[in-house]
Amino acid sequence: MFLPKVVYENLPYAYFILSGYLLTFEMTWPIMFSASLFYSAGCITLVSRSANRRLDKQKQFGIKNKIPELLYEYLPYIYSAVGVFTIMITKNALFQFCAFTLIVLAVRNLLCRHNNRTSSAKHF
Repeated sequence: MFLPKVVYENLPYAYFILSGYLLTFEMTWPIMFSASLFYSAGCITLVSRSANRRLDKQKQFGIKNKIPELLYEYLPYIYSAVGVFTIMITKNALFQFCAFTLIVLAVRNLLCRHNNRTSSAKHF
């Protein structure tokens, strides 16, 4: 089955939007479970695409990570999920600020990752 490129490239973001849409109406366990499944599907799709499209293959440089690669790949998505969920369930300003900081950190990590993986190797 082949999808048009516009649909294929935007499908993970549609999963994220659907997950957020589900969480805005009710906070019941079945809806939260469905939202987490859509969010997980979007994360898995983006991480697997990123691994297949990398220009800077990490293994050829012999770089060793301090944390497992699987955890490293999903960490920004975990940060953003915890941040959004914390903003939704708490009214405390300090917790909401910490959650917003987690979301900003996740976006920063994803943008830096995208830039490093899609550009050619640096000589310096």
